Amino acid sequence: KQWYQRRVRGKNKAFQTQILSGEEENSANNCAKVCSGTTGRRVTDYQDYNDGVNVFVDVDMSGCAFVKIPNVVISVEGNSSHWTALGTSSVYIATPSSFRVYLKNEHAGARIDSLKDMEWNIDWVAVGFTC
Repeated sequence: KQWYQRRVRGKNKAFQTQILSGEEENSANNCAKVCSGTTGRRVTDYQDYNDGVNVFVDVDMSGCAFVKIPNVVISVEGNSSHWTALGTSSVYIATPSSFRVYLKNEHAGARIDSLKDMEWNIDWVAVGFTC
């Protein structure tokens, strides 16, 4: 089990990272790591899915240095209309270093310029093994 020390209100507190199950066989828990990130407002690299309604984005998490496919949780963050989108919590093609997200917005159409103007981006948290 991996323990982290953090100072909270003048006292040392221990925090544990433990993975109970994942996409692949577990490694030793002393290799467990929590890593998070965002694709960024107005800079997310959306790709058109060739139908004017759907887009996808490939998310790079190689900086986490996972050696096995981590458990990934995502959310779409923005300042307008992201509540109408479909696919906002679905992870596709996960690898130790990346994953893909498909988004569908039938009401507004998932036009890339509009998504950037509305500051849609992917926030993510991954928990996995580094050894």
